[in-house]
Amino acid sequence: MEVNIRNLSKAFGNLKVLTGVNLTLRSGNIYCLMGPSGSGKTTFFRILLGLENADSGHTEGITGIKTAAVFQENCLCEAFTPIDNLTMVTAGASKETRKLAKQALLKLLPEESLSRPVSTLSGGMKRRVAIARALWVPSEMIIMDEPFTGLDEDTKRMVIRRILECTKDKLVIISTHQEEDAGLLNGILIKL
Repeated sequence: MEVNIRNLSKAFGNLKVLTGVNLTLRSGNIYCLMGPSGSGKTTFFRILLGLENADSGHTEGITGIKTAAVFQENCLCEAFTPIDNLTMVTAGASKETRKLAKQALLKLLPEESLSRPVSTLSGGMKRRVAIARALWVPSEMIIMDEPFTGLDEDTKRMVIRRILECTKDKLVIISTHQEEDAGLLNGILIKL
């Protein structure tokens, strides 16, 4: 799969956020989007997800692609358990599906946290649930907006290992403020 972004531009009033962005993104790669706060990373993701319209330019190859996302806000159902947050985005919550969801979550969270409402989890644990859910959803592309926020160094490395395990054939775009993250992800660095 290949996604082409051509001359993409977006402004909010007089503030130009994206100007003439040209990229070719291919499956099997992790792209690490870097830039200072306010450089347009989140806006770029919102355009790719169809949540925002570009002022000019276009994308090719993105229509119909199954996409999962981790937003800056975790967007979890706080009253649900981590397992419920995963199974709600798939076709049903059979015993087998719940078992598989639990196995996926155990790669990132302690077992005792899986039966508690998400509202009782720490910020870093909530972040890991959001990441696990994006990795769980059947998709061809995964967009992660600053997924490592709130994670200590050891936890971040564990999460990166899990991302690498789960995304071998997918197109992955991750925004980060750390060049080190791009190195840990074996990612292709894109500066905005």
